[in-house]
Amino acid sequence: MFGFRKKTEEMHKDPKKALEHADKTLNTGFTGWISKTVMGDYFHSEANKGIKMAKQFTDNGNLSVTGTPATAEVISLQDTGKLVNFNPVLMLKLKVLPQFGTPFEIETEATVSKIAVPKAGDKLNIKYNPANTKEIIIL
Repeated sequence: MFGFRKKTEEMHKDPKKALEHADKTLNTGFTGWISKTVMGDYFHSEANKGIKMAKQFTDNGNLSVTGTPATAEVISLQDTGKLVNFNPVLMLKLKVLPQFGTPFEIETEATVSKIAVPKAGDKLNIKYNPANTKEIIIL
């Protein structure tokens, strides 16, 4: 009983642990079987997409502190039709111009403010992971 309570308290303090637990619960064991059987494949697929997106946000949250700063020029953008807190999620093609090193292009999904949706040609301040340039965060 006390071990369960301690584990639950840890998950409330650490979003990464909560997401790992949700992912494991949704996809394994009796709960996973019930979610697939009762709710159907569509629900199960959408729930996994939501967990994956949340994991990306928690992982990229560290980039705001540890990432390498750069400027990125918006080459193109496309609306995905998704919303996060009523803000649109866009597929962005960016040309990243690092302070040091050669420029590179990436495609990424990003949530942007509905008040300040970027346009092609706009410059954005970003931070990226030099070890994996696909990991970026728009500041």
